[in-house]
Amino acid sequence: MNRIIRLTPGLILLCAAAVLVTPAALQAHEGHGPHGAPINSFSARISPSAAALALSGDPPPVVARYEVSVIAAPNITNTGATPAAPVLWHFFRSAQQVAVLKGSIDEVWRRDPQGRLSFERVFHAEKRVVDYSTGELATLGIRAPWQALASFVDPEVLATLKLVSRTGAGVDEQVHLAGVVGNETLRVDWMPAWQLPARLLRTGPQGAMTDIRLMAHAATPPSDWPLPGSRSSGYLRLDAADFGDMAYEAVVRKSEALDVRLGWRTAHQHD
Repeated sequence: MNRIIRLTPGLILLCAAAVLVTPAALQAHEGHGPHGAPINSFSARISPSAAALALSGDPPPVVARYEVSVIAAPNITNTGATPAAPVLWHFFRSAQQVAVLKGSIDEVWRRDPQGRLSFERVFHAEKRVVDYSTGELATLGIRAPWQALASFVDPEVLATLKLVSRTGAGVDEQVHLAGVVGNETLRVDWMPAWQLPARLLRTGPQGAMTDIRLMAHAATPPSDWPLPGSRSSGYLRLDAADFGDMAYEAVVRKSEALDVRLGWRTAHQHD
C-alpha cells in the first residue's frame, strides 16, 4: 500500500525534493516503477482519466516558483489564529538535476550519464553541505525513480486520482484531478506541457491543509532567482557515509533527523 510522505508544518521546509514520493517508489529499482515496469510506461497502467496527464519519462527543463502555505487544523484553541506566513520554493529541473530551494535548506538530486543518482542537502544557516553518494543512497535503500523526482508529484499518486475537468489548450492546458490518498484528500491542477502541478492542495482528516501554488515558471531561470549552488560553493562538505564518526556535528544530527522523518534511516541515540 502506498504511503505519502506527509507535509506537516514542521516538515514543510524539510521534506524530500519530490513533494509526493511513496516508499514503494523510493524502493523501486532505478529507472523502474514499484512493479518493475519502466517508468516511462505509466500510460499503459493508469486509468483512462489519468492518461490525460501525458506523463513523460523525459520531462522538459523547467524552473518554477511555488508559494507554500500551511493551515493548521481548526480547533477550539486556534479558531482565531493567524495562518503561518507563506514560504517560497524554487524548483529546478534539467536532464541531470532536480533541485528544490526552500530558503534555509536546499535539496539537490543529480543523475550521471549512467543513470546513477546522488543527493545533497544544503544547510545555509550552518554553511554546510551533506553529500549522499550513489553508494550511500544504496546503503540506505533509496532508489528513487527519476520521473517521480522530476515531476514534483509522484506519477504513481497522480495515476490514482479522478479526472474532474480539463481547461485551456496547448502549453496552457491544465488537468484538474482529485481523490483520496491514504487518509488525505488531494487536489491537483496539472500542466501536461510542463509536467508540473499548477496547484496542489492536501487536506488531512482533521482539516489541516498544505496549499502549494505555482507563482511563475519558465524554461530558464529569471536573473533575480536564486540558483542551485550559488550560495554554497564555499561551504564545508560532509559525507553522509561518515555520520557515525561525526556525532558531535549539529548539522549531522539535523540531517539524520530529516532522514528519519523521511523513512531513510531508523532513529538512534548518540552517546
